[in-house]
Amino acid sequence: MELNSWLNSIAARRWPILSGTMTELRQACARHSDLINFTDLANLTLSDPLLLFDLIRVVGGSRALQRNESMPSIEQAMMLIGLEPVVTRFNTLTVLEPVTGRLHPGVVEDITMWLAHGRVAAIIAKDWLSLAGEHKVEDCYIAALIYNLPACFYLLYNNRTAERPLLQEVSEVFGVDYPKLLEQFVKTVPLPMGLLNILSTDPGASRRKQLLRLAVATANGLIQGAWRPQWWVGIEAAARLIGVGPSVAYSAVPLACLQVARSPRAMAYGYPARELIMMPGEFHQAEMHRIAPRDDEGELDTALRDTVRRLAQDLHFSRVLFLRYDNEGHCLKLRYQVGLSPEHPLRNHAVALEPGTFFSLLSSKPQSFHAPQTARAKIAESYPDEFFGQ
Repeated sequence: MELNSWLNSIAARRWPILSGTMTELRQACARHSDLINFTDLANLTLSDPLLLFDLIRVVGGSRALQRNESMPSIEQAMMLIGLEPVVTRFNTLTVLEPVTGRLHPGVVEDITMWLAHGRVAAIIAKDWLSLAGEHKVEDCYIAALIYNLPACFYLLYNNRTAERPLLQEVSEVFGVDYPKLLEQFVKTVPLPMGLLNILSTDPGASRRKQLLRLAVATANGLIQGAWRPQWWVGIEAAARLIGVGPSVAYSAVPLACLQVARSPRAMAYGYPARELIMMPGEFHQAEMHRIAPRDDEGELDTALRDTVRRLAQDLHFSRVLFLRYDNEGHCLKLRYQVGLSPEHPLRNHAVALEPGTFFSLLSSKPQSFHAPQTARAKIAESYPDEFFGQ
């Protein structure tokens, strides 16, 4: 998987939000415009990183924000967009839910678990910054919510749970450290430049940046056990930066876990609280979130059928054929179709791939061609093939 292409594919489409968020969002947006409160919508947006992502990407390309390199509050972002466009946009969102053959329930569970850890990280960062006397905390809060998102999209794309610690696996797959990948993610979507400022990996990071990174590491590290000495090193480092004792810095962690568990957007929002009280022992995330082995052939079959059906229904193609290579006959045979009558000869026609034939040339590399009627006549004349007659 090539990083730039993958990030561009994320930027090119909209993404679903959590089911619990959708329920409250529909209720909020169904009110009369005079009764819709930006503060309520902002709080709801900050409770689900996927909803947050859908909103701030709208203002991410703003020239004013790019010039000032600022990160607006969520209420400010909504005011920049306008109430009616915000409600219209929110009303077209879909729900993240399992889809047979395409998105496994175990993968959805893992995604919501990582989103929950982002929420925990945001609350810890806010509390630590407040203890340190920092009053402007929303940029760090939003950055913490966004931090795990590329990794969640990685799970969505692959439809499987991670075999190693997730951020490590994502880094290894793309051959780049996760913080650098995150910077590229912010630039590509694009998101407000203020996020890039707080998430950048420049040397000599400010105390704010250091506390943000420690909050994210603390929240994500819960998965492997809060009893580990390595996990407590991060708490102690944060305490030194703030100027308090380790017990004071630690107190923000259970409070954050409980706050997220008590306002769940999905079942897995309660997982960080469960992880916090895990007894010492070997880490078994794969067993906690085990999913059945992938049926690649079945998933491919479902995906291809859906694609053929979509071409016919959404693009109004009157005839769609999917031909698959037959190894024994060294030819292409019809696998899926829409629009052919039961007696149509193309149902049983094997497309030759002998040297010099049109489809041999076409399938020699990944490519496509557009052939209106005049072009088809020239192709049939240059490449004699029974297919064109039928």
